[in-house]
Amino acid sequence: MQNKLLTELQEAEAGFRAMFENSAIGIALVGLDGFPRMVNPAIVRMTGYSERELLDMPGLAMSYPEDRSLALAPMQELLEGKRNTFRSESRFVRKNGEIYWVRQTISAVTGQGGKPRELVIMVEDIDESKQATLALQESEARFRAMFDSAAIGIGMMDLKRRVIRGNLQARGLLGYSEDELRNLDVIEHTHPEDRDIDRILFSELISGERDSYQVEKRYRHKDGHWVWARSTLSAVKGFDGRPMYILALVEDISEHKRTLAELSESTERLRSSEARFRAMFDNAAVGMALMGMDRRILQINQATERITGYPLDELMTIDPTQLAHPDDRFLDNELFAKLTRGEIDRYQIEKRFIRKDGTLFWGRVTYTNVRNAGKKPEYLIGMIEDITEQKHTMERLAEQEAEYLLTLQKRVTERTHELEETNQRLHKEIEQRLKIEEELAENAADQAVTAERTRLARDLHDAVTQTLFSASLTAEVLPELWEVDVEEAKKSTEELRQLTRGALAEMRTLLLELRPATLTQTRLVDLIRQLCEAFIGRSRLPIKLTVEGESELPPEVQVAFYRVAQESLNNVFKYARATQVDVKLFISPSSVHFETCDNGIGFDMAASKPTSLGMRIMHERAEAIGADLSISSAVGSGTCVEMTWNKNPNIKLRVL
Repeated sequence: MQNKLLTELQEAEAGFRAMFENSAIGIALVGLDGFPRMVNPAIVRMTGYSERELLDMPGLAMSYPEDRSLALAPMQELLEGKRNTFRSESRFVRKNGEIYWVRQTISAVTGQGGKPRELVIMVEDIDESKQATLALQESEARFRAMFDSAAIGIGMMDLKRRVIRGNLQARGLLGYSEDELRNLDVIEHTHPEDRDIDRILFSELISGERDSYQVEKRYRHKDGHWVWARSTLSAVKGFDGRPMYILALVEDISEHKRTLAELSESTERLRSSEARFRAMFDNAAVGMALMGMDRRILQINQATERITGYPLDELMTIDPTQLAHPDDRFLDNELFAKLTRGEIDRYQIEKRFIRKDGTLFWGRVTYTNVRNAGKKPEYLIGMIEDITEQKHTMERLAEQEAEYLLTLQKRVTERTHELEETNQRLHKEIEQRLKIEEELAENAADQAVTAERTRLARDLHDAVTQTLFSASLTAEVLPELWEVDVEEAKKSTEELRQLTRGALAEMRTLLLELRPATLTQTRLVDLIRQLCEAFIGRSRLPIKLTVEGESELPPEVQVAFYRVAQESLNNVFKYARATQVDVKLFISPSSVHFETCDNGIGFDMAASKPTSLGMRIMHERAEAIGADLSISSAVGSGTCVEMTWNKNPNIKLRVL
C-alpha cells in the first residue's frame, strides 16, 4: 500500500515537473519572504535573467518602481487567508532594462492549519495586447475629440433619418440640446419644398448604390426660422457591407445664401448703372472717349466720329495727339503730365484739329482723371466739342459792340456750365460704378474663400474623416472580438493598421494639394506609394505595387505622372468595382513607364465619349510632356491605363 502511494506521488511529481518545465507561461514558487524557490524556463526567457539570478533576487525587484504598490492590498489579504488567489496587471523590467506589461495570477499554497506556506505565481506576457489596447484607447480619444470639437456639424442618423447623436456644432445649428436632438426626425424638420430633393439619392445611399452625396436644404430651427445647410451624407457599413447608419457633415450656409442674393442685387444695380452710362455715352452731343493713361483709346462714341470725320475702328488705332494741328499738338504736354501724375483732376484746352478730309476745326478738349480705390489715376475721360463756329463767331463779334460781346460771353459761360454739369454727372456715374465694382470684388473674394473652405471640408471628409471614423468603429469592437475570436480580431487589427496608414497617406495627399511645390521635391516612387496607401485606406482594396529603378526626373514629367496616377486610381475607386489593383512603375534615366490595371467591370471603349473630362485631362497631361497614354478596357474584363515617357530634348515640357 505504501509503495503504491509512493509510486502515485512520484508520478504526480513527474507530471507537475513536466508541466512546470514546459509551460509557455512563466511559473514561480515563491516563499513568504518574497524570494523564488523555483522558476521555470518560460519565466527565465521572459525576464532575461538566468535561473540563478532569479533565485537570488526578491520578486519585487523585477517590478516597475511605480507599479510595486499596486498588488500590496490583495497580497496582504492573501497572506491573511481572506482570499485564495488574485490577479493583477502591472509593468515589469527585463534584465536589459526593457519595460513590458504582464498579468500575474498569484495563489497561496497552504500548510497545516490552512496558513499560507508559499506562493504560486503565474506570469503571462501581455505587452503586445496591452499596447494595442492603449493605442485603441488613444485612437478613440482622438476621434471623440475630433467629433466634439469639429468646426462643422457632425451627426449620426439611423436609416429612417432619426438622429442618433450630434456634436456641439450640429446641435447649435438647430438650437437643440443633446437630449432634444436625439431621436429628432430630420424629415419633419426639413422645409416642405426641400423634402423630396434627395429622396432618390438617399434611397441609393442606403441600398449601397452610392457611398455618399451632398445636398443643400432648409431646416427648421428650434425658434421657428429656417436655416440653410449644406449636408454631406455617407453610409457607414458593417462587415457585411450593408449600411448600419448614416454619417452627416452639416455646414451652415445661410450667410452664403444671403451673400448670393446680395450679389445678384448688386449685379442688377451695376447693369442699370451701366445702361444709364451707355445711353449717356452713346447719345451725348459731344465727342467722348475712355482712354488709358497713355492716351490709348479704349472706347469712343459716335459724336467723335461725326466731329473728326474718322470712322470708329480707325479712331481706335490713332494716337489722339496726331489729330491736332502740328502747331498745337504740344500745348497741353505739361498739363497732361500733371494729370497722369495725379497732381490735378482735370484740365480743359482749346486746339485746332484736322479732319480726315483735311479741313481745319477748333475743338475744346476736356480731360478728367478717374482714380481707383487707392486714389491713383487709373484711366481718363476725354471730351471734345467742335467749337469752330464759336471761334468764328467770336472773331466776327470781336469787331462789334461791347454789349453784343457781353451777350455772347454770357452764352458761352452758360454753355460751359452745361458741359461742366454733364461732366460732373458722368463723373458721379463713374464713381458709383467703381464703388459697385469694389463691392463685387469683395463679395467675389469672400465667395472664393468660402468655396475653398467647402472644398477642403469635403476633401477632409471624403479622404480622412471617413477613414478615421471606420478605424474608430473597428477599434471599438476589437476588445470584444478578441475575446470571442482571436483570429478574426487579428484580421481586424490588420484592417485597423491599413485604415490608419491610409488616413495618414490621405492627409499627406491633402498637404500636397495645399503645397504643390512638394510634388517636385518628393521622389516619384514615394508619391506613387503614398497614393496607393491612401487608396487602400479609402477603398480597402489590395494593391500590388511593383517599382523598379530610380532617377531624378524633370519636374514637369514628375507632376504629369503623379496626376495621371491620381486620376486613374480615383476612377478605379469610383467606377471599377474591382477586387484587385496592380500598379507598376519603371524608371530609368531616360524613360518612365507607369500602368494601373484592375479586374473591375470595365467599360465599352466604343461607347465611351471621347470628350470625357477625366480621359481628356489624362491625354492632355501626357501630350504636355510628349508621353504616350493608352487606355484599354472591355465590359467585364477590367481596365488598364498605361503611360510611357522617353526623354527627347526636342520636346518642350509643360505643366498642366
